[in-house]
Amino acid sequence: MRTRVVILRRQSQAEAIVRRYGTEGQAMFAMAASPEGAKAFRRAQAYESAEMRALRLLRAAIPDDVKVVEIDRALVAQFLFEPFDIVVALGQDGLVANAGKYLDGQPLAGVNPDPENIDGALLPFDIDGFIAALPDALADQRGMREATLAEAITSDRQTLYGLNEIFVGVPTHQSARYRIAFGEKAEEQSSSGLIVATGTGSSGWLKSLQGDKAAFDPAADQLRYVVREAWPGRGFGTELTQGDVTAAHPLVIESRMEGIIFADGIEADAVRFDAGVTVTIKPSARKVRLVQ
Repeated sequence: MRTRVVILRRQSQAEAIVRRYGTEGQAMFAMAASPEGAKAFRRAQAYESAEMRALRLLRAAIPDDVKVVEIDRALVAQFLFEPFDIVVALGQDGLVANAGKYLDGQPLAGVNPDPENIDGALLPFDIDGFIAALPDALADQRGMREATLAEAITSDRQTLYGLNEIFVGVPTHQSARYRIAFGEKAEEQSSSGLIVATGTGSSGWLKSLQGDKAAFDPAADQLRYVVREAWPGRGFGTELTQGDVTAAHPLVIESRMEGIIFADGIEADAVRFDAGVTVTIKPSARKVRLVQ
């Protein structure tokens, strides 16, 4: 039995706009200066209204004997999840990815508050559907599917997990320089960085690089790496630009730069990857359990 519901959301676009201008009235005045601005603010308000409605319904549906905690996405990395939590990501796909890598077996449910305007590959529920499923989910009687995490461990003892992908590169437009080793081959490379995607992430960033052929099973114990724009200059190779990564055949990269490694598009959670540091990337033994 799950004894606590952790509701995860992020600051809405409408909240961000109001915060920028100080008050809702000032925001409306500023955004109304152009037709597109006014339209964007109305869209943001409509989404916020849908999200607040979903949040209100979710709160009301949780039994009185079950604890409830609400947290912002920015606090996920510092939040202490408990073994008998169920985590509800209320918002867009990115929230599921943000939360998944910090969990250790707790079920995670993605809830789409605005299905008419959000395409949610990781959001199987609308609010009404999730409320109907909530009793079974709290009793651990709801179906689950497992998703593989990517795991990056550096030689200076930093660890990072990604539900969609892990990026290795630099935080500027400079070229990333490193030594890549995969299987029995190795070479020096200069590129725009590389991504190592999971099956979950194969429909996102990886798809933009490889097209429809990128897709593979989110539960598969494999990852796929792709080097972005490898440069065939003097001393640099372009042979090791893509491949399937497993626990038996990890990807090993040694930095030749002042670089970073981050997961799921969140640069704020990046770890340093400076010259001389090595990172090993492979599928993690940990899985994310997604409520279905």
